[in-house]
Order: sequence, then C-alpha cells, then structure tokens
Amino acid sequence: MKDKKTLITIIVLLVIFLPMALFGTIKSFSTTKSDVKDDNPNKEFKYNNKLYFYYNDKLLSTYECSTCTLATSSIDDINYHTNYYKSDDKELAGVLNEYYGLFKENDNIILYNLVNNKKIDSYKSIKNYNIDATSKFAITEKSSGMGVIFFDLSNSPIPNVYEYITLPSHIIDNKLDTSKFIVKKDNMWSVISANKKVDVAPIIDEIVDFNDNYYITYANDTYHVYDRNNIEYLENLPKTNVYGVGKYIFVLNNNQLFIYENCLSPVIKIMELPNYNSIYFYQNNNKIDIMIDENLHETLEL
Repeated sequence: MKDKKTLITIIVLLVIFLPMALFGTIKSFSTTKSDVKDDNPNKEFKYNNKLYFYYNDKLLSTYECSTCTLATSSIDDINYHTNYYKSDDKELAGVLNEYYGLFKENDNIILYNLVNNKKIDSYKSIKNYNIDATSKFAITEKSSGMGVIFFDLSNSPIPNVYEYITLPSHIIDNKLDTSKFIVKKDNMWSVISANKKVDVAPIIDEIVDFNDNYYITYANDTYHVYDRNNIEYLENLPKTNVYGVGKYIFVLNNNQLFIYENCLSPVIKIMELPNYNSIYFYQNNNKIDIMIDENLHETLEL
C-alpha cells in the first residue's frame, strides 16, 4: 500500500514539473541573451574585427574575428551538364534564421549557433543558388564528401558521402524545389529525395534533370530521356538540351522547343524561340512561364 502511494506521488510530481522543465529547455534554446552589446553604429556584418549577427533588426550574437568574411557559394555545376539555376550573386547571408549564422574564417565555412554562441560545424565549401527555395538548405562539402543541411530542420541532413550533389532549376511558385537532389557516388549517378529515399536508382551516365516519370542523362555528347524502367525515348530527336518541367519533357533543339507529356505520344506543342543566353521554365498556378534572359517570353497553359 505504501509503495502504491509513493508511486502516485511520483506520477503527480512528474505531471507538474516535467512540462515546466521542457518549457525551460525550449525557452533557453529559442531565446537569446539580452545583454549582447551593440556597439556597431551602422549595423555592419563586420565592424572592428567583430562579426555582428542581426535578425529582424535585433542583434542576436557577436563573434570576434579579424580574418572572417561573408561566405560565398561555390558553384561547381559548371563542370557538369545540370540544368541548374545560375545567379550572379554568390555572396551568402551571414544570418540564416534566429538560430544559425554563417561565415568564412580563414579557409573554412563556419556554421555558428547564435543562441549558444558556439561553432556547430565547418565546411570546405558551401553551395546555394541564391534564390528563394522550398526549404532553407545548403549543399556542403567536407573532406569526406558532399552533403546537404536543412537549416529549418525540415529534414535531417543528407550525409557528406557524395562526390557531387546538385539541384535542377525546378522553380515552382517562384521557389526552387528542394524535394529531390541529383547525386553522384562511386562514379554512379542517382536521384534521391530530401528524406534520403532513392527516386532513380544508380546508373553510370550523368543525370542532368528529371520529373516524376522520366529522367534525363548526358552521354556520348548528347541528351537521353529514360523512364523509371530505363527505357529510352525520343532517341531520334536532335537535342541541345532537355528539361523536366512538371509532368512535361521540354526538348530544345537550338531555337526549337518540343513539348511532350507522354513520350510515347505525339508532341503536344512545337515553338520557335528567339536567340537567348539563358532560359528557365517557371511553374506558377498550373501555368508555365518561359523566361528568356530574365524576361517573360510567353506563358503556356497546356
């Protein structure tokens, strides 16, 4: 009987104090110190050999460093054939959100905890395409390989074990889709989801783009379109580039654009395009905007 009363007392105490303890833990992580001294008159990122981390005009943390600078994005995609988003702006934000800062110290990119004022991790390089995305992410490089970190904790990190990671320029509702990545490991190419599930099993040829039904490779100086059963389509159609755009496959042959939904069926649209330096296909409100040299050329309703 005495043991039963003791057990009831313990349970009651746990019910009362455990939520208080959890709240205290969460509160300590989600709030910053109120005594961070702001002696930075123009709110610069670096001032007097010190970094200042502002978020929503509030100073969250500082870090003393004479050699530190803003980090820049290292775009290695130029060495491949990926349809990646090309931005002229390579400089990365010093504050990612209210918890994380990012900067370069000597030869390393530092991920910094703004709450605890501690270094979390360091990288040889970091890649981000400087466009709004569906998650707060970065492709990181360590000595062990490349991986992906999600600063908004939308997914657990993709481990740094790959030779190469990239994102094709799937821009949906004006945001870069980060749900699937093209990866290379042990000289084999595949597509994996942000939660690390395999979407396209490893193959030898370079994967440059994909949609839910097809994936696109570059081999023997040309592009190839395959379904998930590795059956090739449109072999005889000349191609200077191929894109996965939603449920469609867009084939460019210089200034001609061929649009397919089912690659076994006839082409659903053929267009003549003007000369261009850059071309992107934005999916917005079930329509597709053809962006040529950063200007809207035409909106398709397929």
